[in-house]
Amino acid sequence: MRQMLAVVGVAGLLAVAGCGSDAGPPVTAPSPASSNTVSATPTPEMPAYTPGTPDRSVPVARSTPKALSVTGAGTKYLAITRPYNVALERFEQAANENMSLPTLQNRAKAVAAANLAEYTALRSTVWPARVSTQMRALAKADAAARPHWLRAAASNSKSEMATHVQQATSIKSPSAQIRQLLNLPKYDENDYS
Repeated sequence: MRQMLAVVGVAGLLAVAGCGSDAGPPVTAPSPASSNTVSATPTPEMPAYTPGTPDRSVPVARSTPKALSVTGAGTKYLAITRPYNVALERFEQAANENMSLPTLQNRAKAVAAANLAEYTALRSTVWPARVSTQMRALAKADAAARPHWLRAAASNSKSEMATHVQQATSIKSPSAQIRQLLNLPKYDENDYS
């Protein structure tokens, strides 16, 4: 600490006196060898540091987020699932139009990315009890489908891609049941095209 104060003091003197001034002898910082060193080990004259104990503990407020209402859950569900549904419809349109393999690969990558985003959002939301089991099942279905979409994106041929897409889309999803429980209309692909 003292060495630091000495260095700060010298720096302050240089700032006040000006560097390179011919008015007086040059000022130099003391060498570390000539200064007193402070031992990191406590000595009898210097007791060991012990942190103070607080007089009272401060409570930490932890709050658990409340589950959404059914109406709020419906709105949230549609917002969370929309990007994945749009990506799926875009992939389907590209496949139906027999677009190139690179285009289909890019669309499959987009589906996989949207799938991951949906999975993450589903898992981080506190759903009402009436749909919480189905939401966990949907997240689980997303997790099961994602590797197939990633393989589809890495496929070397359309036939190989078709195999992976079929595997991804054959996984059972509780989406229709969720829509029913949340009083939402049935899925309409025109809403996402």
